[in-house]
Amino acid sequence: MGPIISSGMIISLFAIAAPFVFVLAVIAIVTGRKEKSRRGDKMSDEDAKMMDEIYRGLRDLNRRIDNLETLYNDKKRKER
Repeated sequence: MGPIISSGMIISLFAIAAPFVFVLAVIAIVTGRKEKSRRGDKMSDEDAKMMDEIYRGLRDLNRRIDNLETLYNDKKRKER
């Protein structure tokens, strides 16, 4: 007596089940995005404030880096 489930049968079951799993995954992703967008409307003011703070911080950081590069280059020129 051979195995109850052959490899051909497993492949067939996978071929039948895979599209259903894929469709369920797509549905889960789409519904998750819809829920995020609903929550995103409520948090948009907070997100905008946070983005402004991040932008200001990055702008200040960029200015500091420029200043450090200037100081470093001046020091290198003096050493020569």
